[in-house]
Amino acid sequence: MGTTVFLVLITLALAGAALGVTASLSARGRGVWIYGQLALMTGIYVGFALGGVDPDGIVLKAALSALVVEGLAALVFLLLGLAILQSGRVWLLGALILAHGGVDLLHLVMKADHSPPWYAFVCAIYDAIVGTGAIWLLSAPKKD
Repeated sequence: MGTTVFLVLITLALAGAALGVTASLSARGRGVWIYGQLALMTGIYVGFALGGVDPDGIVLKAALSALVVEGLAALVFLLLGLAILQSGRVWLLGALILAHGGVDLLHLVMKADHSPPWYAFVCAIYDAIVGTGAIWLLSAPKKD
């Protein structure tokens, strides 16, 4: 089995598990869990950008640019997510995760060199599944 197939299968399993956890939570817990997913998604790219800082503490111009862009993007996603949680329209968190999938596609098209070449592809798949599932699960009538 090729590496890409293996990565896609792992991604599908992780996305399925994330949606399984989401479905098992209370209505309030679902929104918070999905927000946590969003924080993790954006934080991973910030972590990749931080990886551009060499062990001697020298920050290369490209690494600094990536860190600023990823940091600002993460801040925007997290602040929007908090506003959505407060608004009561938590299903919009799923739309925000789908928007993050768009960012993944930008990383892929731009061949961002601060993250592994395979990462944006599998993250876009994960975001599409979890974002769509989150919209459905967070739009469901509340039973608790």
